[in-house]
Amino acid sequence: MARIKSTHDGRVSAEFDHFEREMLTQLTSELIDLLTQTDAGPDAAADPSLPRDPALERLLPDAYRDDEESAAEFRRFTEDDLVALKTGNALSLARAAAASGALVLDEGEVLPWLRAITDLRLALATRLGIESDDDEGSDDPELAPAKAAYWWLGGLQENLIQAL
Repeated sequence: MARIKSTHDGRVSAEFDHFEREMLTQLTSELIDLLTQTDAGPDAAADPSLPRDPALERLLPDAYRDDEESAAEFRRFTEDDLVALKTGNALSLARAAAASGALVLDEGEVLPWLRAITDLRLALATRLGIESDDDEGSDDPELAPAKAAYWWLGGLQENLIQAL
């Protein structure tokens, strides 16, 4: 597990091994691809009948679930900014994952990591069929790596919060 600890000056030190850095790089790349795929763009906002990836639905839920027209209008005005924010958070985590050695971060640098990890876990939870805290998700052996990543990210997120 990544080595996460508080520093004497109130910041957070984080160090990942090679495998963890590769996993974070791959996961954040997949998240960015998901967020920036064509059905997350303006056409989807204009036409809510276009099919959307279930993970994307979980990351970018409708503001008005019972009113498709209002949901589409809200999405048209907010989705690009939300996608840009989520992509920026993922890029922050990806850049850090590419660095070797310990990183020392202040709270403002840790928060985008926490948001990106939340988004990664939401996307993985959708793929795994996890809908609540006590849900274990799919037992499909092919999804075992995704399940391991989901739980590892949860531990990483908890360690970052405790270090803050």
